[in-house]
Amino acid sequence: MEVKQLLILGNGFDLQCGLKSSYEDFFNSVIIDNIGKGFGLQQMKPSCTGFWETLLFHYYKRNGNSKYKWCDIETIIKNTLWILYYGDNDKLINTKKSLWEEVKLCAESKQIPEQYAYSIVKNTEDQIKFLFSYCVKFIRNLEKIEDYTDDEKLQLLTMQLFQELNNFEKRFCQFIKNQIVNPQDKNQLNLNYLVNAVNLLARLTNFYNYTFGNINQFVISKVEYKDYGEPFIKKILSNEFYALRNTNIINFNYTALFDILKVESPCVYGNVHGKLCNNRCTENCTSSNIIFGIDDTFIQTQDANSDLRLFSKTYRKMLDTSAPINILPSKDNNEIEIKFYGHSLSEADYSYFQSIFDYYNLYSNDKVSLVFYYSKGYEQYEAIYKLINVYGRTLANENQGKNLMHKLLLENRLKIEEISLD
Repeated sequence: MEVKQLLILGNGFDLQCGLKSSYEDFFNSVIIDNIGKGFGLQQMKPSCTGFWETLLFHYYKRNGNSKYKWCDIETIIKNTLWILYYGDNDKLINTKKSLWEEVKLCAESKQIPEQYAYSIVKNTEDQIKFLFSYCVKFIRNLEKIEDYTDDEKLQLLTMQLFQELNNFEKRFCQFIKNQIVNPQDKNQLNLNYLVNAVNLLARLTNFYNYTFGNINQFVISKVEYKDYGEPFIKKILSNEFYALRNTNIINFNYTALFDILKVESPCVYGNVHGKLCNNRCTENCTSSNIIFGIDDTFIQTQDANSDLRLFSKTYRKMLDTSAPINILPSKDNNEIEIKFYGHSLSEADYSYFQSIFDYYNLYSNDKVSLVFYYSKGYEQYEAIYKLINVYGRTLANENQGKNLMHKLLLENRLKIEEISLD
């Protein structure tokens, strides 16, 4: 009986393969002025004027830390929306109102936003002052502001922040594309990354027991001829990849390995939050298929502002018609290994994991096992423990939820293993 695999990849996969795709890489390349940083100055690059980039810069100024994970950035997005629309008593003085209520008052007055911000924000926190001032200026710049209701102003502001998020996604899309090409020759691919990615994929899925030395060993160019036409080159993968036929891959990155190689995928392969577009980025690129956002469970609890669904990764993924229809291996009598590598296991993606565990009836189905791979120095014992226990609390039977971890270990259905490229 064949064993089916569901491999779940996070940004640690690309990082381990040599792709500079972390938030810190993006921040240092796109947002911070490194020349000034060398002289102890905290300033943004003059070309960086986007709302979310500026907000992140203010977090950097406050915390002195650019080493966020991408899940942390999405937490910042969520917290920003919460402070603006629902209030945060920890941040606001003497009020239970949202920042939006203060924005309206200031927009209707003659006070300067920056000065007004000092009177309502504890410790004059830069990121909240910036958010407040930006929103006030946006409302004041509306033509015939008096003709808009408060609900209409809020809707327009929400759409503006969402458009700014789209612009942020486009800039990140271009940043990642620049990492995939050879820095010495932009017309050539980063072959070191691609070879490393294929070798790591082989180890994670056990489809090949040896190490590929170069791209020509697994991507073969075949000359094919059209009837009455010119010959053309078609790229195919070597026969070893046939072993991936029983593997499904869910990738939380924006890279799509087989798309980059320009070959047909040997397995079901899907990018949860979108993937890099195939267009060549220009300075004013208007296309991006990648998604930043927040977990849908936060949106579902906030009925009052339905426009916030635009920031939901789930809602936006629903609109993506290019995603594979059946990304999960079918439920049958075969054994199924759900493997994780390079994912932070953050709460922002718990809804995906809960859906997968529910689909395979993780508690009772002894044919389903979990394997958490890690590279040395990136152990995730605490995150794994939290994930299993949080999922256990969603089970209808409270007692089953409490002993889920114990049951998985007892039945040898939970493994934590080190893996490397060496």
